[in-house]
Amino acid sequence: MGILPNCKDPALSALKSIGYNVVQLPRVDLHPTQLLVSDNKRLKRLGELTSVFVPATDGPGIPAISADRNGPSIAITKTASLDAGVGLNILGGLISALGGSTMGLNLSYAKAAKIQMEYGGTLENGAELALIDQFLSASTVNPYAKAAAQMLEADQVYVVTSTLKATTLNVAATDEKKNAVGIDVPVLSNAIGGNLKVSSADAGSTTIKFEGKIPLVFGFQAVRLIFDKGVYRSMKLVDGGGVVAEANANAPYMADDDLLLSV
Repeated sequence: MGILPNCKDPALSALKSIGYNVVQLPRVDLHPTQLLVSDNKRLKRLGELTSVFVPATDGPGIPAISADRNGPSIAITKTASLDAGVGLNILGGLISALGGSTMGLNLSYAKAAKIQMEYGGTLENGAELALIDQFLSASTVNPYAKAAAQMLEADQVYVVTSTLKATTLNVAATDEKKNAVGIDVPVLSNAIGGNLKVSSADAGSTTIKFEGKIPLVFGFQAVRLIFDKGVYRSMKLVDGGGVVAEANANAPYMADDDLLLSV
């Protein structure tokens, strides 16, 4: 994990303010009730609830995931020093997830000293904490899940409780003199390709709108499970500010209470 001294990914602060962690490389297959496991601040997906837990025959079932509901718009500002490692990495993750190419991205934004990004059409999905608690209280750990049982005993397992996803990302860039940087939309669109639509956000605007057909998850909430002698005891709320990301040299600086998910 690369360290950027004296700085912190503003995306962490933006989402942390509403209690969410960042999915640095947006993805389609992260959803509430999934299990994650931590290893030295890195999170990996462990599986679904029923991959580890055996529901009680007459007990509560797997908590339902809510239908899409409107979520907040999240504005994220990046400084010049973070453009390559953070700002464009987030945008690159969105493009890659939708099958596009990032080859022309750095070239298109080569003159940018500052990038402002905002997710649009944000949707939220969640599962009720009370129902997750009931499910875990009535369930038992699968006797064949030996490694998972050890992870639970070490309090290394988390449950995703809520996710934020979006289909659009608006990107505005300025140079060192704070002048808007114009982007050649047709050139960038041709370079990206895939299932991503690239256009100007408004007539005459220098803000570029990236729009996909599939909502991508860019934020999540989770709780840590507390076990003792193989028995579920309680759950601990996790403060927003962690990151879901691929482990790479461009990963942002992480504070002591931040988590990185390698998936």
